[in-house]
Amino acid sequence: MKKKTLEIKLERVERYRNPKNLLEQYFTPPSIAADILFFAYLQGDIENKIVADLGAGTGIFSIGASLLGARKIYAVEIDPDAIAVMRENLEKFGCSNIEIIQGDISSLQEKMDTVIQNPPFGSQRKHADLPFLIHAMHLARVVYSLHNSETREFLLRKIGEEGAHITHERRYSFPIPRTFFFHRKELVLQDVVLFRIETKKV
Repeated sequence: MKKKTLEIKLERVERYRNPKNLLEQYFTPPSIAADILFFAYLQGDIENKIVADLGAGTGIFSIGASLLGARKIYAVEIDPDAIAVMRENLEKFGCSNIEIIQGDISSLQEKMDTVIQNPPFGSQRKHADLPFLIHAMHLARVVYSLHNSETREFLLRKIGEEGAHITHERRYSFPIPRTFFFHRKELVLQDVVLFRIETKKV
């Protein structure tokens, strides 16, 4: 499958109907999701692998991993409203190899090959992304994690403290539309960085 084909397919993923500001629920654009997923695929980190999607939302990373040939995907999500939409999406795409786990990220303790995640950027709770990053590095051999670029240096230190190392970085402009009452602009482009991390945990 070509990256553009994947992006077109991911355009069909339904978005949040009742997004929660404390959970910083912003839908990952299909163009960004497809770029991350296809990059991971080219690194050999998806096809026939066991993949986790922490904070899966309505399932765009999980569905993309399934379309790219992952053997099994665990989609961990705490919000029942998001899970309801995710179930509809899985039915639409016919993804039978995705297991939804309702709960916080600690609900998943099994070892994975790969984690692909877009955790909260920390605009509502400072460093809200850090527990996601740490847990992902404890679960998997390889982690793809998306973060606010402003926190890069802090996260580099934390990744080093875990004995892991970054092999690749990719930058994106992540569009955040006016979603919650405190948003003043119709659209803000947030500079974000994707880390590909190799760990020694598994």
